[in-house]
Amino acid sequence: MTQSHLTLKLRLIMAAMLAVMSIQQGVAQRELSQNQDGFESNLYEGNLNATPQRDSTVIQREVPKDYSQWTINPLTGLMDPMEPDTAQYLFHNTHKNEGLEGTYNNLSSSGTPRVSRLFSERDGNRAFFFDKPYSLFVKDPTEFRFTDTKTPHVNITYFSGGGQQTGEDHLKGYFSANFGRKFGIGFNMDYLHSSGRYSNQATSLFDTRIYGYYHGDLYSAHLSFNTDLMKVTENGGITDDRYISNPIAMAEGRKQYDAEEIPVRLQSNWNELRRRQFLVNQKLDIRKSYLRTDSIGDTIITRTSYKELGSIANTTEFGFMNRTFIAYTSPANYYRYEWLKDDSLDTFKDFYLDNTLSFNLNEGFSKWAVAGLKAFARYEFRSHSMADTLADGKRTETLNRQNEFNIAIGASIQRETGKHLDLNVSAQTVLLGSRFGDFDLSGGIGYRFRLMKQDAGITARVQFNGSTPDYYMRHFHSQHYWWDTELKKEITTRVEGELKIERWHTRLTVGVTNLNNYTYFSDNGAITNEGTSISDITINQCDEGIQVIDATLHQDFSLGILHWDNAVTWQTSSNKEVLPLPMLNVFSNLYLKFLYAKRLRLEIGADVTWFTSYYAPNYSPALGQFHIQNEQNRIEVGNYPLVNVYLNCVLRGVRLYVMLYHVNSGMTVESGGPYWAPHYPINPRMLQFGVSWTFFD
Repeated sequence: MTQSHLTLKLRLIMAAMLAVMSIQQGVAQRELSQNQDGFESNLYEGNLNATPQRDSTVIQREVPKDYSQWTINPLTGLMDPMEPDTAQYLFHNTHKNEGLEGTYNNLSSSGTPRVSRLFSERDGNRAFFFDKPYSLFVKDPTEFRFTDTKTPHVNITYFSGGGQQTGEDHLKGYFSANFGRKFGIGFNMDYLHSSGRYSNQATSLFDTRIYGYYHGDLYSAHLSFNTDLMKVTENGGITDDRYISNPIAMAEGRKQYDAEEIPVRLQSNWNELRRRQFLVNQKLDIRKSYLRTDSIGDTIITRTSYKELGSIANTTEFGFMNRTFIAYTSPANYYRYEWLKDDSLDTFKDFYLDNTLSFNLNEGFSKWAVAGLKAFARYEFRSHSMADTLADGKRTETLNRQNEFNIAIGASIQRETGKHLDLNVSAQTVLLGSRFGDFDLSGGIGYRFRLMKQDAGITARVQFNGSTPDYYMRHFHSQHYWWDTELKKEITTRVEGELKIERWHTRLTVGVTNLNNYTYFSDNGAITNEGTSISDITINQCDEGIQVIDATLHQDFSLGILHWDNAVTWQTSSNKEVLPLPMLNVFSNLYLKFLYAKRLRLEIGADVTWFTSYYAPNYSPALGQFHIQNEQNRIEVGNYPLVNVYLNCVLRGVRLYVMLYHVNSGMTVESGGPYWAPHYPINPRMLQFGVSWTFFD
């Protein structure tokens, strides 16, 4: 970023902050009222804390600001309450591709693919295989938040950073309104555009959603539709890591290269994803009526009351998914194979349909019901289209469609209202279809108690499942990678325990995971004279069992206005060649938190992310997934602290931050380095800011 761009950005940020403060002060000084003639007048306060004089002709208008959010559980069809996103803490990290606590590797530019360094945090399967690396942006219908509000309101959130030519912008917002107590509608929009600090790394992601719901006394329904378009420019990483690790050697008489001037490996390559998804959810409550007798003096009144026994729900979700890899040019010796001659497109089209019927009995529906009971039956249909091999043995870009279906059943028991003990046990299996025999058994028990006169809780969780690898892990046809293979079920067992002490701000989680038939991608290509690998990605399964042990400690300290929050994860893999993991991952946040002028809540501080060096997974643009590095030219990443300095403030519900990202840009280390993924350097120093504003009525 040039000095002029930096100065201009600072001026814009300061102007925005002053505008927010002045506008909010004006709002604080004004009471909106309406007289009996419908005339709108303003009553000004002498100061922020004064109460305006009341006029008997004025009707004081209070705008309710209560609202709630929830998602639809895909198996039970019930509403799962969610806390609205209004927190000040770590607001400056909510848009970052590396996550709130910096645990995700990515390709540096906003909106690019990512994968968590913490094995326990890695995402499971999604409806579409190619969605998985875009977990920050992609939200399936059952992950979407519906909003119920007492008054119409709009939320607008905007993030920005970088210069005019290499900056990034992220704008998202939603509108929600109710028509009486039972009906509600809404609209959501999410748009991200990043030019990328390094060349050929622009991203553009756009998501729109509309929804509606009806909450009746016995019957309720939810409807939603979303359409997504994601286009990511692929540059294949920089051509030589010495531009970052030893810039003087590459300077060629210059002091240093700007990020956008460093050569990259790919030109005119893109990944494009299109998604259209629909959700229809219906629920019918089951009630039992009974007569209740009340006496008021000498009068006896008999009323009919109802007891909620449970519900029957049906959830239908279907979608059209499309992934296209566009490669107009590829450098020599970049790919080992070209299966489809004279073709620059790899196209994958999917259609899916999930239909779930569930029966739910509430906890306490009878005096014997000490736990809630839920059962479901589910039908899944998948239709996959990609290039295929014709009868004459020649590979062609002609799309061939393959269909799969599954029928699964499951049940669960929950106890959530106990004074000290909570319990959750669930089981499901596939009875018929391409995933026949897949199963999932899980359970958790939580116990609340007193520890050294402090409230504490301990939770134990167990999960045992067997799952068939995704279709595109078993079959993949494209211009550069082609395989059809039979893969065994992946068997995973995880045991986890958690201790939480609220007063001490302590949370300790320890887990052990055993993996059998672990499935992964690897690069087995030859090495060129320049030391780069000729890409040849294949699918593999590990014959040996792999054990992962991990422990994560969240520990926060405070002394007056000084706060120091920490998240430290230790983990180890018994097979680091197949499943490489950093031994330590640290996130630390040191800040001052205080209230200014009784209105402005401020957090001023710095956070740092650091992890031990390891052979992190590399990224394949043609596959759209992360894979194990080629063992002949592996490089380590990590052992590098990423430091950010920020100002985070809230004024009457408006959240705003200013952050200097990667303040230690240019720092060198002996091993590893400033990379999230091999050959993809972390963005250099960048000024960023963001604001989130909710307007009611």
